Amino acid sequence: MKALIYKDLFVLKQKSQLASLFLNLVMMVPIGFFFQNLYGLALIVILSYPIGGSAFIQVVMEKEERTNFDKTIISLPVTKSEIILARYITSFIFFGIHMLFGLLYTFIHIYVIQSVSLELGLLLWGIGILIGTIMISINSVGYILLGSRKGTFVYIIILVLSIIGYAVTFLGFDIKQILTLSSSVLMMIACIVTILGLILSYFASLKIFTRKYS
Repeated sequence: MKALIYKDLFVLKQKSQLASLFLNLVMMVPIGFFFQNLYGLALIVILSYPIGGSAFIQVVMEKEERTNFDKTIISLPVTKSEIILARYITSFIFFGIHMLFGLLYTFIHIYVIQSVSLELGLLLWGIGILIGTIMISINSVGYILLGSRKGTFVYIIILVLSIIGYAVTFLGFDIKQILTLSSSVLMMIACIVTILGLILSYFASLKIFTRKYS
């Protein structure tokens, strides 16, 4: 399984992917700084980085399908569960890079811009982690079921719905009041639901992959 993880990380190390990753991380910052407030922080750590950081599986599967490696991989001395698990691990590595930058950006908003408190800033960042994890769960099932091209439509639909959700929140509600209502209890429930969703996603992905290549 380590070889599969290294293979996926090698895709990330390619110059084109590193450049794309760098642009994805850096170009979001000026957009966020345009809104030097709570919503500017939320735009980055709840919307941009979680959604962008959850899409790595599409890059890997697209390259595998181009070289027919998606069919060769099942002949390697690894189990199907290890193949799926490796994809989840590399997805979270890519996502983790985004959220580390998101944490740095959160601290800038807390201590430099001073748009939010430490508690609220970390709460937003934590929500971003949960959203990204949910996105990885959905993307993994979607891409394994539909392939890299058709699976992209699922990603686009979720992206559009996320943008609409952010816009509705930005225009229609006082998000500060929503976030401060029993935040610890809500986060605990959200964490449990997200973890259960991730587990279900893994087993669903494994079942789909097994049927597809049995």
